[in-house]
Amino acid sequence: MSEGGFGQSGVPQEGEGINLQEYIWLIRRGKWIILAGVFLGLLTAFWINARTTPVYSASATFIYNIENRMSRTLDMPGALWFEMEAVRNNQIHLIRSRSMAEMVADSILRSPAADSLVAVLFHGSVPSSPYLRNSLVGLVAGSISVSWVKDTDFFSLSAIGYSPEASAVLANLTVSVYRWWNQSEAQGENRLVRVFLESQLNQISDELQVAEDELLVFKENNEVVDLTTETRNLITSLANFEAQAATAATEASASAVRRDYLRVQLEEHRVFLATDLETVNNNLISTLQENISRLEASRAALLARGADQESPAVLDIERSITGYSESLAEAIASASGISHPANPAGAVDNMMTDLVEAEAQYRAANARRNAIEAHINALETGLTGLPGLEYELARLERNRTVSENIFILLRTKFEEIRIAEVGQIGNVTIVDTALPGGMIIPTTRRNLMMGLLVGLAVGVGVVFLIHQLDVSIRTPDQLEKLGIPVIGVIPRNVSARKDGVSIVLLDKPISPDSEAFRDLRTSLDFVKIGEGVKKILVTSCGPQEGKSTTAANLAVAEARTGRKVLLIDCDLRRPMLHRVFGLSKEPGFTELVAGRATTADAIHETIEPNLFLLPSGRVPHNPAELVGAASTSNFFDSFLPSFDMVIIDAPPVAMVTDAMVILPSVDTALLVAKAGQVNIKVLAAVWQKLERTGCHIAGAVLNGFEPGRNYSGVNYYTYRYSYSYRRDSDI
Repeated sequence: MSEGGFGQSGVPQEGEGINLQEYIWLIRRGKWIILAGVFLGLLTAFWINARTTPVYSASATFIYNIENRMSRTLDMPGALWFEMEAVRNNQIHLIRSRSMAEMVADSILRSPAADSLVAVLFHGSVPSSPYLRNSLVGLVAGSISVSWVKDTDFFSLSAIGYSPEASAVLANLTVSVYRWWNQSEAQGENRLVRVFLESQLNQISDELQVAEDELLVFKENNEVVDLTTETRNLITSLANFEAQAATAATEASASAVRRDYLRVQLEEHRVFLATDLETVNNNLISTLQENISRLEASRAALLARGADQESPAVLDIERSITGYSESLAEAIASASGISHPANPAGAVDNMMTDLVEAEAQYRAANARRNAIEAHINALETGLTGLPGLEYELARLERNRTVSENIFILLRTKFEEIRIAEVGQIGNVTIVDTALPGGMIIPTTRRNLMMGLLVGLAVGVGVVFLIHQLDVSIRTPDQLEKLGIPVIGVIPRNVSARKDGVSIVLLDKPISPDSEAFRDLRTSLDFVKIGEGVKKILVTSCGPQEGKSTTAANLAVAEARTGRKVLLIDCDLRRPMLHRVFGLSKEPGFTELVAGRATTADAIHETIEPNLFLLPSGRVPHNPAELVGAASTSNFFDSFLPSFDMVIIDAPPVAMVTDAMVILPSVDTALLVAKAGQVNIKVLAAVWQKLERTGCHIAGAVLNGFEPGRNYSGVNYYTYRYSYSYRRDSDI
């Protein structure tokens, strides 16, 4: 075998370029296998689509306004970007958390339409009651996904379900619960203050009712109608100041509630504060608090002396109090070390600012209350000189007026806080609710496309695999690359007889098959130019390769040239030629060699003129010895005076030694190889075995070749066997 030649399957090996035409030919040859693969792939895709439970997806869109929480970020480059990214990721993980899934499940179970919602979500397969809540939580947690729309504040919340309605219901429930939760978190600070004021309002309402009842009972029992003008003015002043003191105390308490709430929220973002705000103090802070207390006392004194609330002196003092309060807030922030946090990316600066503001309001309110209470103590000395009955009436009147003023102030504060709470709408705004979803599983078009591609790939792969695993000779090119000359190519005869032998020159003289045997006859004429070929051995590697067919048709072709031809059947194990020509098997070769018959008795005429047959005769128990005896006794040379050519049909070389024994007695030999049957290695070994004898080997005859089913580098055979005769009526 020449270096760089074909491998066992005839596919180009290393050293040769890739023959694209051969691969295209392979695909065309295996088109039915490829189409079967495509059909099976599409059938599998249809089956998957039919068996897969449909899954639908619906999406709701909402906006998360990050600026509501971060409008006062640090004035540092890059801090805002990091905070926004963290907040977005926090919201995505929050929506997908188990806590959110539990809130959604609880909202479903609390709904008046809980039964219908559960039936829709579980597509009719509702779990039993003990496991219903956990099943809902798992369903919500496994069905929700959230994505952020780049370069916007928009988020897309998607839910999957086993029906279009289920996916839409789940998406809308989840986004609604999330918005409610966000709004509750945003209202948390004002809600706590409102609850505190509501409790104080109820308490002072009860106190006002008691004070009014006591005053009424006292007047009825003592028949006292009213106080003197001087006493009433004093009571009015005391009541006003006590109402202001109560208001200051309420504001201080409300500021403390707000401060504590903000501290809890802040602790979620910072592990510790630089200094506890309640213990922050220094000389500046103490001086500012004293100044606020002094100004509040001066303001109270002016009001006690009858100054109007809008008088220039009172307004000037209030402006000074406002300025000192702002300075107090700045001093507290500076002392606590939180004006500029050490970690800008993790700080929530608006929360820190609100916390400092709440602390400053708390201290300022306490300072105002202390100053007013000191002035009240001074005014109360004016009541000690009143007679007993008038003093008691003044006390009761004072209690009622104070309770009434405090009730009015608390009521006003309560309404302000309630309105502020309602005004906190949170950060989430639902833009689009989910509509009944579209089917995402199975993806019919994608599955069909995948089935088509996979089927195509499998079909092509099978074709190439079959070709790669095929170790038989199929084309003349493969024989030539093994170094075996091709002396003839016989196309596949689809009309061969049941016994496997067909004389096409007799059955179909005008056909490509007949023309192939004529071509073989012509090629043999040029094998030994000058010497001529008179004795030809026809053999093969194994059985059923067409050696007997080749020998019989070659004999007919030679006889039609006018030569007198003797065809000898030396295959003493499986004789067949006598059946082909319809003659008796005995007497024949065996009897002639053994001397039990004469030449005239053993040789039979056939239906073809000039063609005679020496059949095998009786099958002996020692065929190799019998053939050997014929070869050594010049048995085959004895026929040449009577015949122009002797053609010998010998057994397969790879099976028995008969052909090797006869080979030295002939002029040349033909090795018949059946396309698609004989193994390349076996063929190469047989050829080498024949060559080692030193006898002349004309070449190989490729039998059963199918030009349309086997690739040839030269399309000579395809063109040749597509050419056929025409009848005169066809012209």
